[in-house]
Amino acid sequence: MLATQAHAQSSVTLYGVMDVGFVSGSGDVANWKGLASGRNMSSRLGFRGAEDLGGGMKASFVLETDIAADTGTGVTTPFAGWSSTDNKSASANGSLQFNRVSTIGLSGHWGSVTAGRNYTPTFLLDFAYDPFGENGAGASLLTMTSAYFNTAGSVNHLRASNLITYTTPAHSSGLSAMVAIAPSETVSTAAKEGGVTSIKLGYAKGPLMADIASAQTKLASSGDIKTTSIGAAYDFGAIKPMFEYSRDELGAAGANAVKKGYLAGAIAPLGSGQARFSYSKVDRTADNATAGQVTQMAVGYVHNLSKRTALYGTYSHVSNTNYRNTPNAGYSVGSAVSSINGKVKAYDLGIRTTF
Repeated sequence: MLATQAHAQSSVTLYGVMDVGFVSGSGDVANWKGLASGRNMSSRLGFRGAEDLGGGMKASFVLETDIAADTGTGVTTPFAGWSSTDNKSASANGSLQFNRVSTIGLSGHWGSVTAGRNYTPTFLLDFAYDPFGENGAGASLLTMTSAYFNTAGSVNHLRASNLITYTTPAHSSGLSAMVAIAPSETVSTAAKEGGVTSIKLGYAKGPLMADIASAQTKLASSGDIKTTSIGAAYDFGAIKPMFEYSRDELGAAGANAVKKGYLAGAIAPLGSGQARFSYSKVDRTADNATAGQVTQMAVGYVHNLSKRTALYGTYSHVSNTNYRNTPNAGYSVGSAVSSINGKVKAYDLGIRTTF
């Protein structure tokens, strides 16, 4: 981490993550082996700046880009909406772009306001209650199945562009709130779409934390995507169990679809590191389509070599029952390919460091 000081009241910090793992995935259609980036934490490069404006107010900015640490290139994201600039269409990013986070804002005793590309409140709930931090073979089934839930976009479960976010200040009661809105940036003669509205209410005090969140993305062709999620965790010291339930609805006549599921997991200190476990299940229904189901079990361990560097290993098993993650394939991990009734096994072994 490198910090530079323009004068006593402002600073800019360079930070990042480098993470490369060996991945092996075995599916009933195709297998895959190789190196991949971000299997424990997403590889990234970022700049963070702040200026003290006086009176308890600060100005700040964040610019953060994805890195494919195994190739040294920018990250190509084929998932519709996850790298979208308009929250309604696919936009693969094959070069170095600051589309992880790109925000500017103000903060004070009243809370904080940021504007730009940022995480949605519903995704922040997903992240908080996934033992694997949304990365690698064990990444949350609730989040990852949303990538292809609708071809037009899936920003409710990751990031949105053009987002204005207000977050309440820390309070002794443990209560918090976050509200995020992205306008539909369309001309007056076109249908309003690409707009995002999301809210999260939370509680965190002592060993208990809990959140409830909802989001809606406006889409003209397929109908809006609506997400509702709830999560809770309790830290007993020796183990921290956690749970999330999430429901996505897609609301267009002839294409109505519902994806709902839960994740039960835990993290526990073990030796000089942390053991992780999760079990999740997702059911999907749609007009004129047979219902499908997918389950996932994942176990892993992160061995800390220092405060910044760690070795890790994760194993995951997926079972599809008529589950169509895409029109012709089931859900899969480890870059393997599965049929809609197939099973997948995958593991990651890697190293990660932060700076």
